[in-house]
Amino acid sequence: MENMEIFVLAVLLAACSAIVLGSLGDNFLEQPCGTVPNFKYKIIGGHNAPEATAPWMAMVIGERGFICGGSLIAKRFVLTAAHCVGNVDLKVHLGVLDQEEAKASNEFHVDGMFVHMDSDLGKHDIALLRLAKPVQYADKVSPICVLLDPLFKNLDEHIIKFRTYGWGQTQSSKSSRMLQKTSLFNLRRSECSILFPHMEIDRNHVCAERANASTCSGDSGGPLTAIVTYDHVPTVFQFGVTSYGFEDCSKATVFTNVMAHLDWIVNTVRREGNL
Repeated sequence: MENMEIFVLAVLLAACSAIVLGSLGDNFLEQPCGTVPNFKYKIIGGHNAPEATAPWMAMVIGERGFICGGSLIAKRFVLTAAHCVGNVDLKVHLGVLDQEEAKASNEFHVDGMFVHMDSDLGKHDIALLRLAKPVQYADKVSPICVLLDPLFKNLDEHIIKFRTYGWGQTQSSKSSRMLQKTSLFNLRRSECSILFPHMEIDRNHVCAERANASTCSGDSGGPLTAIVTYDHVPTVFQFGVTSYGFEDCSKATVFTNVMAHLDWIVNTVRREGNL
């Protein structure tokens, strides 16, 4: 299924190759990004993420410890959910899979928090954290790709299978010490709306689900990703930010649609990051 997904997207992208031949740097928020590692070896129904397979993963830490997940999208910016951000001092840990191995060398202080102006009850549940100092990219720390190419603003609708990551509750009902990952299948918004009748599900959201697999408490803010072959290179793109789901961590999860919030992301990063 995953190979079929990449093949279908490669065909879609190839169809527009005559227009995509411009500078790759203009099509990404940060470059290089989204490198696919060559490895051989309660997100509910998930398993441990091998080391360095998610170098963009960020732990958002508050005064009492771990709060949410996040994703590194630029040298000074981490993308997370708006409901993860409050009037508290925050720190971010990068390059760490095991919560107990986080240390000062992996820690970045947050000197700016930017919440979407229309965030409210599951709507526009997205925020940016500005790091006090730029990140030095390395094998275990590098950004995920945010695709800016307007030709593919609806690319999320063509994804068959996503992958999501987090340190949230597992089957044991305890927060996971190790970063977990799992695959979820794209769910039509019309079907998602039936599952969440009291919430408005629209273009600003992406829904995904899989039997016996889901996000759970603590996974908020983490990225919804997919591998896309772009300019002949398999690349990891971020399509969503974990927002909400069922209290018992079953069925579908609703994610904030990154592609639908590109203007806000880009404008905030460029305005507040002095790029």
